[in-house]
Amino acid sequence: MKSKNIKFILIIITILGSIFFRNDLIKGSSINKNEITDQNGILLDIARCPLSKQEIEKVINQINSKKFSYVILHLNDDEHVAFQTKMLKNEDSKNVLSKKDLKEITKDANQHGLTLIPDFDTPGHCKALIKLLKKHSPKLAHKICLNSNTLNYTKSATIKFIKQINGELSNACANQNTRYILLGGDEVAANENNNHALMKYFNELNAFENRHGFRTIVWNDSILKNNNLNNKIVVAYWAQGGGNTSKKILQKEYDNRANVTNLIDHPLINANAGYNYFNLDNLGNLNYITNFINRLNSSAGKNFDLINPQTLTNDPDCYQREIKSSGRLICLWGDKNSKIKINQLLYLIKKINTIQ
Repeated sequence: MKSKNIKFILIIITILGSIFFRNDLIKGSSINKNEITDQNGILLDIARCPLSKQEIEKVINQINSKKFSYVILHLNDDEHVAFQTKMLKNEDSKNVLSKKDLKEITKDANQHGLTLIPDFDTPGHCKALIKLLKKHSPKLAHKICLNSNTLNYTKSATIKFIKQINGELSNACANQNTRYILLGGDEVAANENNNHALMKYFNELNAFENRHGFRTIVWNDSILKNNNLNNKIVVAYWAQGGGNTSKKILQKEYDNRANVTNLIDHPLINANAGYNYFNLDNLGNLNYITNFINRLNSSAGKNFDLINPQTLTNDPDCYQREIKSSGRLICLWGDKNSKIKINQLLYLIKKINTIQ
């Protein structure tokens, strides 16, 4: 009897071990594959244009999953933090999603054939976050804030703080086969002296997410030509020049900022600002929507928004034949913290579903 019990226990241990091993393989597979770079996605700015859980689910269910494979929820910007986190004590804030909400939205997206990607933009675009931090944790705010809208990415305390927030997000969005999180990097002031520290900031957050089975994404405009960014990090390329139009600034950005060729070893998402960006202030403008769809259809999938060195202007028609990926990210941005009409947004999604 004793021998049989031991044999039974050994069988159970073997079965459990194989299950855990399979789980590790599943996590590893989500890190090694670049699924989203060859597929289309939609970014929804709910930090500046808040939507309820039910409204987000309506949008998700409107998206054609045969043409789009993922949805990015932009949860943090200067105007608002749209995620309820214990680190900011914003449980009583209006228009915030709880971890339970995100879990249910993730489940709904998966059932509709879409991956849900949380986007918590740091270290820039953090004015609303810093206000909350100063209110509830003034000592920590003094320690990790660089200025009124930027966290001090050179401080280990900042990385620890953001890991805790991103850990909450990762946990809420973990129950899916393909797991990504967008770390940010949008419009961060980091000259050559500080850029090494900024890339180190993203590398550490990337390593943290990798350990939890997530791949990471950052925006391109904080990356210089000579950089130390881990080449496993996915780069969402919106514009080499960012939002700048000054020839003097564009000359400087052309000389310093990474172009597409400089990032050839990274998985790349084409988020071409000249074609793929829609300002949600124009939701009720049917002519604007028609022109947006026509422009999307006229753009080649390998056209990127780079700086033209002859004219020193932003050129969204720079064809990059060496890029292997073919997917596009369509970004629905808000410029101010304003409520939008859900029926108008659903109409826009319906039109986006028609792109070639």
